[in-house]
Amino acid sequence: MAQVCKIMPHEEWDDSIGAGRAYVAVSEADLRDGYLHCSSPEQVPGTLAKWYSTLDSVMVVTIDPSRLTSEVKWEPNAVGELFPHIYGPIVPEAVAGVAKLRRNSTGELVSIEEGE
Repeated sequence: MAQVCKIMPHEEWDDSIGAGRAYVAVSEADLRDGYLHCSSPEQVPGTLAKWYSTLDSVMVVTIDPSRLTSEVKWEPNAVGELFPHIYGPIVPEAVAGVAKLRRNSTGELVSIEEGE
């Protein structure tokens, strides 16, 4: 199964997976819909632009679905594009990678390792 990505503010990472605990729904959309909204790696740029344009920094957590204890379903959005949804927590063992992004001087989200 293909990897999926969960985008979250740094605080959510620090309060959960970064502290060694499972990540559960905390965003308004995730709580409302009953699952964790995720993206494929290819969908991340569009998701960042649409839903995270007001944040100065975010974490993009790459997840290996084969290591999850929760179910992943690929479901259509309002225009029919399939997005991965995780029905339950993300256990730390399922994290395959983490990218820390921040806005540079031109307003683009770039990897912290890339600098300005």
